[in-house]
Amino acid sequence: MQIKKLLGTSLALSLMLPYGTAQAELLKNFKFSGQLDWQATSANNVTDFATHGKADGTAPASLTAGHKTARDRIGDMQTRLMLNMDWDLLDDVHAKVSLGKTDRTWGTAGNVDGHFDAGTPGPQAIDAAGVLGATFVDQAYVKIDKVFGTVDATLGRQFYGDPGDLIVYFGPSVKALYGLPINGIDALRVDWSNDMVGVTGIAGKIANGASTNATIPQTGTDLTGINAMLKGHEDMNLGAYLYNRVIHNVGAAGAPPDLASAGGKNDNLWVLGAKGKYMMGNSYVSGEIAKDFGENRQTETALLAGSRNYTGWAFKLDAGTRMDMAMASVKPWAEFGYGSGDSNSKSATNRDFTAIFGDYRPGDIYGRFANTSAAPLAFNITGAGAGGAPTTLTNRVIWGLGVKATPASLDRLTVGLSLWDFNAQTTNAVSVDTNLGGNKHLATELDLDATWKHSENVSFGTGVAMAQPGGAVKAALQSTDPTTVSAASGIGVSNAYLGYFDVCVKF
Repeated sequence: MQIKKLLGTSLALSLMLPYGTAQAELLKNFKFSGQLDWQATSANNVTDFATHGKADGTAPASLTAGHKTARDRIGDMQTRLMLNMDWDLLDDVHAKVSLGKTDRTWGTAGNVDGHFDAGTPGPQAIDAAGVLGATFVDQAYVKIDKVFGTVDATLGRQFYGDPGDLIVYFGPSVKALYGLPINGIDALRVDWSNDMVGVTGIAGKIANGASTNATIPQTGTDLTGINAMLKGHEDMNLGAYLYNRVIHNVGAAGAPPDLASAGGKNDNLWVLGAKGKYMMGNSYVSGEIAKDFGENRQTETALLAGSRNYTGWAFKLDAGTRMDMAMASVKPWAEFGYGSGDSNSKSATNRDFTAIFGDYRPGDIYGRFANTSAAPLAFNITGAGAGGAPTTLTNRVIWGLGVKATPASLDRLTVGLSLWDFNAQTTNAVSVDTNLGGNKHLATELDLDATWKHSENVSFGTGVAMAQPGGAVKAALQSTDPTTVSAASGIGVSNAYLGYFDVCVKF
């Protein structure tokens, strides 16, 4: 809100001041840009891989009363608006403010100014928050050039990382995550580079759990990290990174973990990794490996150890090529990902691979509903938690094969066909009952996608997808054993389906 007031004050002053040097310098080199996204989603069975209710006619406990048949029937069009304002505060200090609004779904009442007009006859659809209440400052930072002569410093709320990153990404969802969320981080980022290497360091706050600045002791989640990449090689890039995430716990200070609290001991996760890519003409191969270290400290329960060590690891490999033919340009590709899982939650080690804030979301169905309330059960029953499928490789073995083709006569059109297979690396004693019989296969997904690039700034995407539940899902949903942890047990299984149409306009 303070940023909004500051921006509004600056704009007002620019209009009030006489035209001249003072006004010209106030918003020097001001640039306005933005993006509009529309996301149309039609889907069925993606929340639970089930079309019918339980055998006894009741709805699964995990579903709302309105879903007696267990069929979710998603059908909506959502809108996201992002506005960016850039200007120079000084010759070497640059400001950026980004606003985002993602609450608009077609068919709902439009946002208004947040107040009731008493003099207006008839009913009024009033959003108590109004447009401003639904608009968020996703970025608000300044960038200072060449601090100490060599380092660029960015301070404030900002986006960080690349979409689809295995370890950390803060920014707007690019591959259409359902609901089109936008994430940012409050941080200090520093960048240094020469002709051979580029180094980025970050120190910031992912979350602040304190109700006020004066709350002591303070909770919250901190992030620090460093990322280095080699430069100057056209056919190859290679880099390494080290990140540290600290979750501050404020139980009884100094006390060991017990049944009531985490005892004030902080959860301390380190992720060390390396990645690289090598180009060979029209072909490429890329890979990434990451390893967890640190102390996983959480509330002790009957099934969870109170203090453990992070020991998980993950590996991802991609390869592809481009074949230019007379009729079309064809790009076959393959991908494999492996993330360790934890088979014994009572041990002194947590073997689940844990990322900082990952965005790895392969497949149309898996990727669109990852980490949302509409996440498929098949991608949720083995260590993902109630929030949905993990947006990383936690306890996963994932492989994909596909091909993309761009016709020579329609070079704006790209059509893709892909096959994905999702498996658990190990069954997890916390979230999977023993009645799964050792099944680890979660689902097989088939996607057909098409993209039309109308212009450099306008694109259309559409596609259909089907996910067939695997043995682990069938065992969980078809089981009628009362000891199963699946609240939806006994309802049977069905394929999940998705149809989508997305539009992106940049300006």
